[in-house]
Amino acid sequence: MRKRIPQKFLRGSGVDVFNGNELLFKGGLETDGGVHLMTGYPGSPVATFFDVMAACAPLLKERGIEGRLANNEALAVAAVNGSQMGPLRAMAVFKSVGLHVASDALALGSLAGVHPEGGAVIVIGDDPWSESTQVPADSRFLLRHLFVPVLEPSTPQEIKDYVGIAFDLSRAANLYLGYIITTTLADGGGTVTCRPNHYPLTNRNHPFELNTGLLNLEKTVLLPPRTGRNEVEMPERYERLHREAARLGLNRLIDVEGQDEVLIVTSGMAYQYVQQALANVGLEGRVPILKLAITFPLDRGQIEPLLARFDHVVVVEERRSFIEEQIAEIAVRFRQRTHSAVADIWGKQFPADASGVPSALGLNASIVADRLGRFLRAIASPLARRAAAGIEAELRLIGEAGRLDAQIAARTPTFCPGCPHRDSSNVLLEIKKQFADEAYMRRRHRRGAVDLVFHGDTGCYTMLMFEPNSTLMHNYSGMGLGGGTGSGIDPFITNKQVVFMGDSTFFHSGLTAISHSVAGRQDLLYIILANDTTAMTGHQPLPTLNRDLLGRPIMAQDIERTVKALVGPNVPVMRIDPSHRPAYKAMLEKAILTDGVKILIADKECGITYNRRQMRQERAELGKVGFLARKTYMNVTPEVCEFCLECTNKTGCPGLRIESTDYGPKIGTDLSWCVNDGGCAKIDACPSFEEVTIIRRQAPTPRGHNINLDDIPEPTHVCGGSGRSFGGDAWRAWVAGVGGMGIGTVTSILVHAGRHEGYHVQFSDKKGLAIRNGGVYSQLVYSRPDRPVGMTVGYGKADLLLGVDLLEAVRAVDASAPFRVADPRRTAVVVNVDCTPTILMLMGRENIDPDELQTALHRATRADRYFAARVSSLCERIFGTKLYVNIVMLGVAYQRGLIPVSLEAIRDGIRRSVRADLEKNLRAFDVGRKFVTNPELFGEIFSDSRLSDSLARIVRAKAAYLNMRLLGSRRALRGDRPGAGGKRRLPDTKLARAYKHMVYTTLRACRELDRQTMRDIAIRIYDLIQWGGIRYAQRYVERVRRTFLADHEKHDFAATRAVVWNLAKLMLIKDEFYVPHLLTSYEKFRRDRQRYNVNPANGDRIKYRRTFHPRFFGRKFNLRVPHWTLYILRNLRFLRHVLPLYRREERQFLAWYERIVDGLQLNDDATYSLWVELLQAVRTVNGYAEYRVPRMDAARARVDQLMTTIRRIEGGGVRTAMTG
Repeated sequence: MRKRIPQKFLRGSGVDVFNGNELLFKGGLETDGGVHLMTGYPGSPVATFFDVMAACAPLLKERGIEGRLANNEALAVAAVNGSQMGPLRAMAVFKSVGLHVASDALALGSLAGVHPEGGAVIVIGDDPWSESTQVPADSRFLLRHLFVPVLEPSTPQEIKDYVGIAFDLSRAANLYLGYIITTTLADGGGTVTCRPNHYPLTNRNHPFELNTGLLNLEKTVLLPPRTGRNEVEMPERYERLHREAARLGLNRLIDVEGQDEVLIVTSGMAYQYVQQALANVGLEGRVPILKLAITFPLDRGQIEPLLARFDHVVVVEERRSFIEEQIAEIAVRFRQRTHSAVADIWGKQFPADASGVPSALGLNASIVADRLGRFLRAIASPLARRAAAGIEAELRLIGEAGRLDAQIAARTPTFCPGCPHRDSSNVLLEIKKQFADEAYMRRRHRRGAVDLVFHGDTGCYTMLMFEPNSTLMHNYSGMGLGGGTGSGIDPFITNKQVVFMGDSTFFHSGLTAISHSVAGRQDLLYIILANDTTAMTGHQPLPTLNRDLLGRPIMAQDIERTVKALVGPNVPVMRIDPSHRPAYKAMLEKAILTDGVKILIADKECGITYNRRQMRQERAELGKVGFLARKTYMNVTPEVCEFCLECTNKTGCPGLRIESTDYGPKIGTDLSWCVNDGGCAKIDACPSFEEVTIIRRQAPTPRGHNINLDDIPEPTHVCGGSGRSFGGDAWRAWVAGVGGMGIGTVTSILVHAGRHEGYHVQFSDKKGLAIRNGGVYSQLVYSRPDRPVGMTVGYGKADLLLGVDLLEAVRAVDASAPFRVADPRRTAVVVNVDCTPTILMLMGRENIDPDELQTALHRATRADRYFAARVSSLCERIFGTKLYVNIVMLGVAYQRGLIPVSLEAIRDGIRRSVRADLEKNLRAFDVGRKFVTNPELFGEIFSDSRLSDSLARIVRAKAAYLNMRLLGSRRALRGDRPGAGGKRRLPDTKLARAYKHMVYTTLRACRELDRQTMRDIAIRIYDLIQWGGIRYAQRYVERVRRTFLADHEKHDFAATRAVVWNLAKLMLIKDEFYVPHLLTSYEKFRRDRQRYNVNPANGDRIKYRRTFHPRFFGRKFNLRVPHWTLYILRNLRFLRHVLPLYRREERQFLAWYERIVDGLQLNDDATYSLWVELLQAVRTVNGYAEYRVPRMDAARARVDQLMTTIRRIEGGGVRTAMTG
């Protein structure tokens, strides 16, 4: 089927919406005469450029435009160099660090120049804030070193228009043009005016024969002595550049009549910041501005008259002093030549030795306003007096925005759910730990312990630098240089060494690194992570595939065959699917310990591409039959989970989450993100993980089907104006969330809605860490077409803060972050208070208090326009997934009148932005609207039965479950039916009556306890009966009652509550009989049916697949256990009394704790808190098998320390039996 070309790229007039990378491509299409070659290497922020090329492949192939991914940046520039042998225009695109790689080829190309009818443009994506770049990015300095002029666009319109201008300059001056686009512009965009496309006449479809006799070898073969002769020509070529720039009117002086005091010189995004800053302080149109398009080389003829005219020249530029240095040099030469006075030049330094425009990180309008306001005050400028009120108000707003310190947690990125690299990282975490264990190494490998060294490299696996994998990356030198880094330390250490390398890195520069390692006789294991895509930058194709970027057939290059041909027969080369964990681990251990260079190819498809394909198949099935006949999920049974956090600490998978239960926090699977790759289960930490397959015969009843979404009234708009307008110069929104939550989708919807309303629309997204659990944000600006404003949101300038995640919403206003977009007098808020956990939260290393975050957000925003709700929970109940939370929140914001667009406009935006599940997304939007107009309809969704159920109801429910154990569910739950034919509910069984009696007598004896503790007691008595019968539960109850009688109300019965929780925790040993009971309980089945929308009456079935990991004779075995066998195992609990050594360590530990409880001395206030801490010492005793035993030892040691302290205080009056 022929791929459809996005129509906006064919538009020849009018206005359309583009992002920055799309504008680069559209600019190439609009270039006079057409561009013949578009090439480069993907990297943030310009990686999307190659996705655009792929999307427009039919157009490029039809018009013969060569679109190609180079293996690296140097090869891309070399291709540009080659194109200049003929009358061809070529552009190469890559990120700032790619310029380092390409500099050798570019140095030669820039000196050689371009074909008289050709042209060369090198587009570099700079990242001033270093959000996704490993080194400070300022490519201007390297381009100057290479004699390459620098062109910098300032607006979305200029991004497009400057591409064609760059080719005009290149041809006129016989120069390569360096075209710098920064992150804000590349990842941003807006509405721009289009021009007709131009396509090259000479092209791939109509090639020509190159006459080599006409080649100018003086240019095409640039070696000494020709190099010097070409360098001598550079000044004259620069002059031609300046003449052409003047003809095109590129460097513009925005003059102000009668104003000769201050001139601001700026370029790129800094120009937007200057314009917005002057508007913010009331000086718009009152200060002359020299807007430079070409920032190297500066035109001396343009600069010198301005130096003579103005008293002060202020240079506002991002990063280091580049323009300022050139102006200072021009000023020195001008003064030397004319002996006349010149302006004082300011930039990075201001009068009175005050700091000027920052040279580190980037800028924004508020930083610029702050510096310019202080500068004008420092020189006592009349401008400062004229705008005194505006400057004071802006500085005050900036100061207020910098005061909120919410102490927010960092959100570090991690591998996506289903990422094949996680298979490697978690097994290597285990290997590194085991290799450091002398006993393990002696037993398994008959050698001493080994401290593994891991060398870093570039790709998705760079995220090994973050928890939980930080011990797997010890250094970093750049792309393809991990092995080279190892070569510097290898001769001097005895450690075994490992380096990860992606398949894209392999073709970029990895082959050379492997050859270098072999030649250097390194002791190093290369793990080539082959996932068949350039995943980090957006899934561009690789040479391993049989289709190129434009979908043309190519010869697929096999990495294994390539490596074997390179290294020869004496270097081991292995290949394995890393999801086969036992075999993979054994192969890794052997390879690491083998001397010399080894190559291991971990061959598994990228989780994103795999799951996209699965989703397409599922959508096709849904479209055909209306439901999925079979779908498998990864499920965690919370009752079985011990919250040992081994799964999160070994995988760091965002598909896991923390759930609140009657036994505290437990790990669960987040069905919105989990892709069921099984990585969490394969670490074999516990039996709580299970595969759940839902089998259906017909379409299930949709969740939330009973919510009527008709007759929703139109909102009353309150966003700053009346009707569908807004007050002031612009309306600004900030959307904050986590990668994968659809932040970009919300922005796209609002962009299209704004265009529908006729606004001038600009936006900027943060990309690079999307779908990798990193924090992401978008900023959006509506303005009137006749008065465009800056495309970013300054301090305190947001009219709407849409927080799809609470933590990231607070980050947008916190002083420790560079955003600070909220103002209590201006900013409305719609926030989802269901916080997405950070990786450190999942690992149990940090915690977030949503109430504290909400308090901070309240302080920073408008109280009368603040809306907060658990929107993720709402979506899970109504849609079965959180994936629609962004659209629901958009509906909330719209219905509260906070978005200045019509219903028609926003629905049009949804249709244009959402390709799949359009109807569900439109419904989600209306759910959000209904949530505002009729919140009472959703009250039940947010109720917590654990808090709302009465104690009597809980006891009745537990008694009913005990009845089911003996009578079966149908008989035990048979309802009362009136009439002669009716059957009455059967009376409670003896077991259920005993349970009720035990609960009520215990609670009457402990009536002063709070309701929650009483509830905890009732639940634990029930579970203990299930574990060991009435006598076992009585053993628990007696100690709880004795503790309560010895406890004191003035201490809020803290000791009693500690015993209630911790004694039950230790008594409920999750052994081979109790775990099967938990996995087959009625409570579990009921929860699973609700979670997966299973209705047996419709023919729905649940099929379970589990693996247990028993330990025998010190070894672990993995056993696949059929579900039916669990019913047998749960009824074999009598074997506990038959096997004398059964669970001996845990039973001894329980007896030890019971002796502590029996010997409590709670009468002394001086030691009461120590006794409570002692009782709580076993809280950390969790996990199964080898994970549990060390924690029991640690708890004993802690109790011994506390007992020593208590004895010292009490004078040795505590009986020693308690610690026996």
